[in-house]
Amino acid sequence: MSDVDPDPTPSPPTPSSESPAPRLVFGDDGSAAADVVWLWINNHHWPGWRISVVTAALPGIGAPVGSERSTLHPWDPAHPRRLFTDDAEVEHLYAETDPRLAIDSCSDAALVAVGPRGHGVWKKLHMGSTTDWLVGSHRPLAPVVIVRSARATQKVLLCTDGSDHAAAGLQALFDLPWVDGCRVGVLGVDDVNNRTQDAVVDAVEQLRAHGVSHVTHDVVSAVPHTATFDVRSTILASIAEQSPDLVVVGARGTGGLRGLLVGSVAAAVVNHTACSVLVAKSS
Repeated sequence: MSDVDPDPTPSPPTPSSESPAPRLVFGDDGSAAADVVWLWINNHHWPGWRISVVTAALPGIGAPVGSERSTLHPWDPAHPRRLFTDDAEVEHLYAETDPRLAIDSCSDAALVAVGPRGHGVWKKLHMGSTTDWLVGSHRPLAPVVIVRSARATQKVLLCTDGSDHAAAGLQALFDLPWVDGCRVGVLGVDDVNNRTQDAVVDAVEQLRAHGVSHVTHDVVSAVPHTATFDVRSTILASIAEQSPDLVVVGARGTGGLRGLLVGSVAAAVVNHTACSVLVAKSS
């Protein structure tokens, strides 16, 4: 791994006051995992953002609840979530519906934050968790961060392969208002297209232009695996070695990834790492 010293560059322009506030949607089911997500949110600054605390539960057996109760609406919970600072607006929303549909209805979300597991009804029915749904096939509809640790993010690992989905991962990282103070490593895995090096260099240059103070990069060779390359095991090994606070991946990839199931790399990172993971919006 090598260090890249950034050249002094001006900060990106401040968005116009007429621009809508970026929206962070927090899927809150009241579980211990949700408590960790909320503490993670609190341990980062979100100046100018709007934070929607979304809680949903299936209605009881009986007559239909009607659209007013089945769609997200403001509510006052007995124990509201509160921020340590006042740099973001917080609202609480509730609906009597499938939690997955409630979060999906937040179509303007700039980021969705959830825990890796909860005690929701879908887990009890063995039908797949809300988290599984959010990062499943043809998803995410918005960038999703699966939070496993409440600590503030200091070290980020960005995985890139030169695909449009990897570019979306870089953009999702840029959209985080606190990323400039992080150390960001760019990881590329050599594959049959031999374009990984260019993709890594391009990502490093964009990070420098964005104002990230410390950037490193690393290109590693994938483990040969019959007609394809097993990039999953290579990426997981690199993550374990580097121990980042946050890993950023695209929803799916190209090159050596084409021989694998669509989305399998993102799924492997989400399911088999101990750190938090940001999965970019599917393009």
